[in-house]
Amino acid sequence: MRVQRRRDGTVRLRLEHEDDLYHLDLLLEPGDSVRASTERREATQADRLRPGRGAKQKMTLTLAVEKVEYQPFGQRLRCHGPITEASRDVGQHHTLLLGAGDDLTLGKSDWAPHHKRRLREAAQPAVRALAVAVEADSVVLAEVRPYGIRELRALNRAGGKGTGGESQKAFFARVITSVADALGSGGAGAAAALIVIGPGFLKEDLLKQARADAPEQWGGATAVTAGQGGLTGVHEALRTGKLPQAAAQAQLQRELEAVAAFSDALARDRATYGAAQLRAALEAGAGERLLILAPETRSPQGRRLLALAEQARTEVIEVSPHHHGGEILAGLGGAAAVLRYKL
Repeated sequence: MRVQRRRDGTVRLRLEHEDDLYHLDLLLEPGDSVRASTERREATQADRLRPGRGAKQKMTLTLAVEKVEYQPFGQRLRCHGPITEASRDVGQHHTLLLGAGDDLTLGKSDWAPHHKRRLREAAQPAVRALAVAVEADSVVLAEVRPYGIRELRALNRAGGKGTGGESQKAFFARVITSVADALGSGGAGAAAALIVIGPGFLKEDLLKQARADAPEQWGGATAVTAGQGGLTGVHEALRTGKLPQAAAQAQLQRELEAVAAFSDALARDRATYGAAQLRAALEAGAGERLLILAPETRSPQGRRLLALAEQARTEVIEVSPHHHGGEILAGLGGAAAVLRYKL
């Protein structure tokens, strides 16, 4: 995301790729203003009883945000609200459909510290990867984004390794075709790296065959050892920092490491969770690091915790709900803290 700050409490944003929509969804809140170019149908009166459907016309307008709709890993974000500034139809409701390549101006009455952190994160270059997690008789293709991991498809070896089953060469040929489909489907089309993850020598066997059959896609692929395949292996590779630097998402890895550090601290009575316990720890100045699910920054409870953390100079890490670390944090109520000392 390209960010250009202005002095009037607004920022000019350029959405450069789909990952920017995740950040924009977390930035937009009811009461914000968004100005962008759009298409709006001009109402006509076919007769006195039934309005006709006029042609869509391009126009630039500003609306007051009431509701935002976004599907994680999606290609579009919908922003609803009444038009506050335009050449016509002021006061009527409109929906802005935003995606990669669009420009907009976002205005807020108050830019909180977590908003500014979100802008800094969004401005970082995004690198995506397609992970191919290999086990004996199965392969999982997963998309690694800056905010999470999504399984694209799972392939099983027909008949296993027994007599009459699918040969390894035939199975790997299906995997190579599926990877080509995934890279060309748009879901992982902008992937900058292809990573083969798993235990043993199967990943090297796959790489050898794939580089021979499809060198243009697999020539730069990297093998990474993990204790197992599947999504668990992908998370392990991220959490332990084994992914190549070009493929590893710094923020995603930081979030996974922070959740793992919290688990270690909890075992030593140097961490806490639960609304009352977190408030008490932060008010006492005992919070070293606050972990909070990113969507919780929009809730009243989340805002109170963020304000207390700011007062206590507690480090804040927003954690995406779209990976294993976020799932752990969600199970703890959406927020947790690592403590400076035992309470």
